[in-house]
Amino acid sequence: MKKPLIILLLVISFMSCEKDEVTPIEQNTLEAKVIGTWELYRNENLESIIDEWTGTEWTYRDQWFQNTRENSDILLEFKEDNTFKNLYGEVEVASGIWGLLDDGRFYFDYIQEDNINEALTQRRFITIHCENTYSIEIEGNDRAVYYYRIIGTSECFDLINYNVID
Repeated sequence: MKKPLIILLLVISFMSCEKDEVTPIEQNTLEAKVIGTWELYRNENLESIIDEWTGTEWTYRDQWFQNTRENSDILLEFKEDNTFKNLYGEVEVASGIWGLLDDGRFYFDYIQEDNINEALTQRRFITIHCENTYSIEIEGNDRAVYYYRIIGTSECFDLINYNVID
């Protein structure tokens, strides 16, 4: 009697460890949060700056800086077919594909063919802060964050943990 009980417990424990899958309806709802045209309104960069002179050399420290843009012409347009365009005003400057990872994060990758721009080779990850605001971080680069909002809206400032507080 002990063996069947142990086997039953093992089966139940393995079944409880299975990953919950996202249904097509849930995935469509999640993806709808990204679809649209977004403008860059702020970016933050961690820079090494001169701190003090020791008598023989300069020491450095890291400090976050921000750049805020009003009515930015730097746009990302995400489409329902999982493609996107990077625009400067009306001009397309780059494009690629986007999607939803198994861990629930959104990503996008630039597609480059002939002239490779090294600044666009890493994957970008999107963190949604509210219905109209998200931030982007670049894979392997923890020294920059880019903030986008839907054109014509105000960002949800109180829900974002900025590195630089005004």
